[in-house]
Amino acid sequence: MSTTFMRIVVPLSFVLLFLVVSEAGLRPHLVHIEITNTLSDQKELTTKCYERTGGDIGEVTRPYLGKYIFQFRPRAIGKSTKYYCSLKWNGSNLKWFDVWSQGRDYNACRLCQWNVKEKEACRFDYDTGAYSMCVVYNQ
Repeated sequence: MSTTFMRIVVPLSFVLLFLVVSEAGLRPHLVHIEITNTLSDQKELTTKCYERTGGDIGEVTRPYLGKYIFQFRPRAIGKSTKYYCSLKWNGSNLKWFDVWSQGRDYNACRLCQWNVKEKEACRFDYDTGAYSMCVVYNQ
């Protein structure tokens, strides 16, 4: 085979393979995280999220009913993906919770919607149609 032919066919083959793998569902789906401030007394909420390996998503302060949104693609191989968020508001100690854990959430939601309250964060459960999957904060 000619060198020119190989320079064109080999890269094109890799592109086509990537597209087929992506469409076949072998590439993990995109996950959207949405955290809504539902604290009482309309307090501002400061949220900082990061990935287990240290990838910092950033810190934001949102008003009552404000949303903090980010997205990612879980790992296909190796250590499972996990995201944590720390929370702080006026009069509180620093709190944190697992906003996304591959074992718990991979099949539960692609849009993972959380309501943050003073004592717990609750994720929308598509089976019940309510924010019924609640976790108590770590401190």
